Amino acid sequence: MRIHIQRKNLGFTLVEIMIATTIAMVLLFGALYSTSETLNVVREGDAVVHTDVHARRALDRVLKDFRYSAALEVTGDAVTGWNIEVTTTGTLDPGVITYAWTPATKKLMVTGLSGVEMVLNDLRSFDLTTLTDVIDGVTVITRVSMTWVLGITSGSEAGAEAINAERSLTLGGATWVRRNDT
Repeated sequence: MRIHIQRKNLGFTLVEIMIATTIAMVLLFGALYSTSETLNVVREGDAVVHTDVHARRALDRVLKDFRYSAALEVTGDAVTGWNIEVTTTGTLDPGVITYAWTPATKKLMVTGLSGVEMVLNDLRSFDLTTLTDVIDGVTVITRVSMTWVLGITSGSEAGAEAINAERSLTLGGATWVRRNDT
């Protein structure tokens, strides 16, 4: 007696390989898409943190210059722009520095002994209020408060390159002006 065994094709058919490849590609593209979305979220979060840190440092520096000034003169408004002249104190580098902002350029610039520097770019709104008092018969600024609205950026400085033109960051601060003529 003879037994006849039929041999089946032990390999995969072309259709089976194409189905397996399609399923693998769908899974791969899904993984890549979710990874790219995650990276976009991380990138935007980094830009928000970067903008906040840079802007907060700039705001703190400006307020410190105001706080320890011998004289402070503010001209302008939030519609036309601000010009703030600060007479600095101390023995290291006394002199006059000027902060200037205009809504047309959206740049906060400082002019001092070392020339002109950009403090912030894409500063969309700049509100400034002052309190005054009469000291020895002269009206002087005793308190300054500011509120800034900046575009969220990813560049090396706040305002270098906007990520999303609609997104912005609002921050503010205030300081009393200490008259220090030493």
